Amino acid sequence: MVNIVQQGGIMMYPLLFISILALAIIMERFIKFLRIPQEVSDNLIETIKENILINQYEKSLKVCEKINHPIGRILKKGLLHINGSSEEMYQEMDEAKMHEFPEYERYLGLLNFIGKISPTMGLLGTVTGMIKTFYYLSLNVEAQQLAGGISEALITTAFGLIISIPSLGAYYYFTSKFEKMVMHIEKREVELTNFIRKAVKK
Repeated sequence: MVNIVQQGGIMMYPLLFISILALAIIMERFIKFLRIPQEVSDNLIETIKENILINQYEKSLKVCEKINHPIGRILKKGLLHINGSSEEMYQEMDEAKMHEFPEYERYLGLLNFIGKISPTMGLLGTVTGMIKTFYYLSLNVEAQQLAGGISEALITTAFGLIISIPSLGAYYYFTSKFEKMVMHIEKREVELTNFIRKAVKK
């Protein structure tokens, strides 16, 4: 590995740095999304509804607290204002979402940036490698030195692509997971609010 970095020239050092950064982000985000289920079960939502019907709001709040998902904290914020208007409940849940959602979007922009900038950095290494190759050609040096310049050009290009492909793949994977989570939360939010409007605020 050390030999490859040395052969790749000076551009290998920033490429190596962003590769470590991308790997750290991917691992951290993977653990973050792994800790929450894809969806909240219908049984939990039905339990919340049943407790609301019999005016056991405290039990509904406790069910929300036990949900290992951002939706639990969001619905809880709305249920704390169950005696207010539907608009007030929506506003409170929207405020809760403003606190919850950034936790799952964190570092995704940086991961996207790394995925897009790494091929360009690799290309820059290719250019410097070819400049070095033509410089050696002008000096009529040995083939070994020419090979060093060509090697630098190819290694940086390959390394840039090696960083870019998994980084962008992970970015779109996490973005897809986040969008599905948001859609599920909004679905449950509307479902519960409509239920309260019909069953409680007649």
